[in-house]
Amino acid sequence: MNKPNITSRLSVVAAVLILGSVSVFGQTPAAADQSYEATLYVVIGSDDAAQRGDLPKSLDAVSKQIRDNFTFKNYRLMNTYYGRLANNGSLEYKSVSSLKNASTELDAPTFLEWQLASFKADSTNSGKNTLNMQTFRFGARVPIVIAKIAGDDAKGVPVTNYESVGLTLNRLTVSENAPTLIGTISLPRTTGTVFLVMAIRPV
Repeated sequence: MNKPNITSRLSVVAAVLILGSVSVFGQTPAAADQSYEATLYVVIGSDDAAQRGDLPKSLDAVSKQIRDNFTFKNYRLMNTYYGRLANNGSLEYKSVSSLKNASTELDAPTFLEWQLASFKADSTNSGKNTLNMQTFRFGARVPIVIAKIAGDDAKGVPVTNYESVGLTLNRLTVSENAPTLIGTISLPRTTGTVFLVMAIRPV
């Protein structure tokens, strides 16, 4: 009976290790330490002429999509939010903001937050990355005037209540460097609608 050839076995093991290394380094997935910049555009649509404004040139394609599907006369960019995260990372943002609309009578702060959870970039055959998020969440607590009481001012003193609005999406996918309309939110007690547009690019 022939004894196993030790040299042959070592050669096979070495070949497997080399092929494995080539396989790993030859792949083109997004690097684990690649950083990305997430930009969230908050656009408001309304029929009030006072709300007229221009949208950024980078949102031309999304602007056409919105105008083709909604009948508001005016659209304006309310705010732009930035966040930076790595592949396989998450982002959470909270702030006091202002969600003004011509139909509201109150200039009071809005408590706003948005989140990207379990972000992952996967390479495609074309070399571009498909960007996946396990969860996207946008929420705001908006002040609403529910009554007025008599005061020194002839207009009266407003009594306010905070109402929560928001949008939660699970397993969201967007393309790299492509602003995407990801959802809408109707503002309470107004005719305005908030459009959420997100763009993610590598940095």
